[in-house]
Amino acid sequence: MKKIRRVLDSVTFRLALAYTLIFGISVGGLFYFVYWTTAGFAVQQAEAAVEADVNGFVDSYLRSGIMGLVTSINRRSDAGINRDGIYLVVNPLGTPVAGNLQSWPQRMEAHDVWLNFTINDLRAATPEMADVRAKQFLLPDGFRLLVGRDVRGVNQLRARLLGSVNIGLAITLALGILGGFVFSRTVVRRIESITRTCRRIMSGDLTQRVPVSKRNDELGQLSSNINEMLDQIERLMRGMQQVSDNIAHDLRTPLTRLRSRLESLLRHLKDPAERETIEDALADAESLLSTFASLLRIARAEAGVQGTFVDLDLHAIAEDVADLYGPLAEDKELAFVTQLDAGLTARGDPNLVAQALANVVDNAIKYTPTGSITLALTTVEGRPAFIVGDTGPGIPDEFKGKVLERLFRMEQSRTSAGSGLGLSLAAAVARSHNVELKLEDNRPGLRVMLRFPLRQPVADAKPGDKALPAKAPKLLPGPDAPLHDGDKDKHSPAEAA
Repeated sequence: MKKIRRVLDSVTFRLALAYTLIFGISVGGLFYFVYWTTAGFAVQQAEAAVEADVNGFVDSYLRSGIMGLVTSINRRSDAGINRDGIYLVVNPLGTPVAGNLQSWPQRMEAHDVWLNFTINDLRAATPEMADVRAKQFLLPDGFRLLVGRDVRGVNQLRARLLGSVNIGLAITLALGILGGFVFSRTVVRRIESITRTCRRIMSGDLTQRVPVSKRNDELGQLSSNINEMLDQIERLMRGMQQVSDNIAHDLRTPLTRLRSRLESLLRHLKDPAERETIEDALADAESLLSTFASLLRIARAEAGVQGTFVDLDLHAIAEDVADLYGPLAEDKELAFVTQLDAGLTARGDPNLVAQALANVVDNAIKYTPTGSITLALTTVEGRPAFIVGDTGPGIPDEFKGKVLERLFRMEQSRTSAGSGLGLSLAAAVARSHNVELKLEDNRPGLRVMLRFPLRQPVADAKPGDKALPAKAPKLLPGPDAPLHDGDKDKHSPAEAA
């Protein structure tokens, strides 16, 4: 049913339907023109026959008067010269004088020239007569003449023509719609193949390519062009990845050495003023290392190759983050409340998912002066979700989209600690994992939801595989890989502020 609905909603089907309607209108116009001309010609023939009879009767009347007219009519009607002919002459009192009808039509007005009537309009008429097209004349002596033709054959022809036209038009429209559906289904199937490949690529699997049809048509050329574009993008991304790796090696190494030398110098200094200067320099070096590490994490999250995804135990990830940040919240005299449902799983990179959740919790703690922090793992509309709530100042609606941008801070002076990368990393992880990231008002404070997609069957899953607990040592705080951009580089919704 969904496939049929997709076909009916497709552009190709709408175009095919529009073409069918235009073609149907054209064919219908042609059919009805043929019907009108054919039916009109048959009626004209009947009227021409009536006119011919009238001319003959007029000649008889001019030569022999009323008696000649009566004789001519009786000869035609009694001898059966014209079985379709209808003739009647009545005197001024309306009494029939001659003809094959026994009474004058009841609904006929004196000023009518042409009229149509049926057998039911006549009293004591012969039952063979049905539909009549007739013409009346008023003779000089007060007599009236009626000459007509039985047009049952004409009416039957018109009815059959009209039925044939309607059936032909209905068949044309039905075949057009059916053909449009079949054509659209074929096109939609090929477009859906391209769309599925594009979705996989957007999810991070850059090895995917669009299937190319053997037919060298427009869609085949489009598929080939897309594949060439993807090859170029993959080459560029590999080049960027190589550049990033080189920068990471070339910059982190001297920064680490600089930090080590400053620490060594700090141990030998006794002057408090000099020690304070060196400590500030160490803090700056630590901030540079932390910011650089965060940028690399964001790049990795945005590249997010799904081939490295594994089954995740979301409950274990939430517990790890709670164990790590619970003491930090207690140090700030904040209540740290957890509500974790067991048995919820997802698929993704355990390090990145834990990093994203840790950044959100870190932001909540940092920007909540008093109150509580809530970390929940539950299902929202049938999908597993992390929900982090705080009682801090929150984020104005106009900034909820901007705080997810890299290096954006609500505090324009940028004097407080932070680089504007915390929620950027969470947003990058969410995009690479098809996770829905929502920022909502907690009244008071901010409520952040990370809702995972529904689990899909994994083709390469093997019996006995277990979900990873997502515990990775490199996620723990350390000088080379700080968990949340370092103690001196915390960011938040407001980190932004």
